[in-house]
Amino acid sequence: MTRALDDITRLLGQARSVLLAMHVAPDGDSAGSALALGLALKRMGHEVRWVARDPVPERLRFLPGAQAVVQWDDALAYSYDAVVALDCASQGRLGAPPTFWSSLPPLVNIDHHLGNPGFGTINWVDSRKSSTGEMVAQLFRHAGWQVTADEALCLWTAMSTDTLSFRQRNANAATLGVAHWLVESSGLDVAEANRLIWDERPLGEVRFLGWALSAMQVSDDRRFAWVVVSRRRMEEFNIDESGVDATVYHLLSVNTVEVAFLVREMAHSDQIKISWRGKAPWNVAKVAQAFGGGGHVYAAAAVVTGKPLEVVDAVIAQLNGGGTG
Repeated sequence: MTRALDDITRLLGQARSVLLAMHVAPDGDSAGSALALGLALKRMGHEVRWVARDPVPERLRFLPGAQAVVQWDDALAYSYDAVVALDCASQGRLGAPPTFWSSLPPLVNIDHHLGNPGFGTINWVDSRKSSTGEMVAQLFRHAGWQVTADEALCLWTAMSTDTLSFRQRNANAATLGVAHWLVESSGLDVAEANRLIWDERPLGEVRFLGWALSAMQVSDDRRFAWVVVSRRRMEEFNIDESGVDATVYHLLSVNTVEVAFLVREMAHSDQIKISWRGKAPWNVAKVAQAFGGGGHVYAAAAVVTGKPLEVVDAVIAQLNGGGTG
């Protein structure tokens, strides 16, 4: 780990122009990590651009720098001395066009997902970390960089969203130590940060949540809960994919429910995204692997082809077959 941190610090210190890449459909961890690192590099005099295949969702546009994120065609109009991929479990998660891979500068791969194949020139992958944001904060400390309030807000968002506001088991003592360092070093207003992350939602998203809770289905033994979301329903509430996927956490709040999942139609009519959340001792990453997906012990996802109700039946059958440990 120390060697990877040394190599990353050295490469970024020498790079005049850096591209920070988020994964497709950026979430709080990928966007927060990339924005924090880019803001710090800009502050130190580097030329920085941020790229994502999809726009940063409305719920995260409070993040400093979010308005500057461009898509790949715009980003690749320039040349770079280094590229950093943040929170990308695989090469495909970048959503980059083939031209990007044909003439690639040194690529740093910073990620915390199990099964990351190490597609970078420098790979720092640590599945023990709560989030990529925790890792980027560790990079700040290792490199001796100061952290501003804006950068701390981005990193707090990354850590908070991937730990469900530090409520999940992946928020361990090391995670809380990093959170303490962020606040102490930057003067971050934690109450305001939490309000922006958790209590600022578009009206359509709040109304959608009400619909989703009323449409929730529960298994006969009340151990599993799920909801099916069509494209038509998303259009009705004017809600994006990020807002829909966040709903699954609320299904898990039922006291008897051990695993919650959401089945969502994607833009391609025959593609379905499944998002799982689980409580101990479940390992929903194992469940997702059965559908060609992956993720973390308590949060995972997969994309499959099929009809929504058939997918629900397949997931229930897999859950009844076990997925703990």
